[in-house]
Amino acid sequence: KNSPAGMPLITKMAKPVMGLDLARSVRRLYKKTMKAVPYVLEQYDFHWLTEDECKTNIAKHFKKYKAVDNPVVIDMLRVKGEMELDETIRRFKTPCHILYLLNTDIDDPQSIEEKSSRKEYMKIGGSDFMADFLQGK
Repeated sequence: KNSPAGMPLITKMAKPVMGLDLARSVRRLYKKTMKAVPYVLEQYDFHWLTEDECKTNIAKHFKKYKAVDNPVVIDMLRVKGEMELDETIRRFKTPCHILYLLNTDIDDPQSIEEKSSRKEYMKIGGSDFMADFLQGK
């Protein structure tokens, strides 16, 4: 059949890029992400976070989409994950972006207080910047 403009109609649906290798590519992304955790913690100077808790929280991000069965959506999520990892490794992201990705409980104020009490990571130039800022100094 031809369209009104005389061009042939496309009758086949576009297939996802990865096809049957989709599950394998997601597992590859998962492994690559887990291997990058020590590097990211070192590069962003998150010495107060442990590798285990970061890996656990990353696994939660992956498990959140476990029920998705549409190959196009899975491929889109995989590509988005690879872009996030690439931007993180290239240090295009700010520390707050990384903290959001590594801490699924970042919105929990008690969790933030507990983690910040482990190490005084908010000190800048020998002074407690956040405390001074909040007190109006």
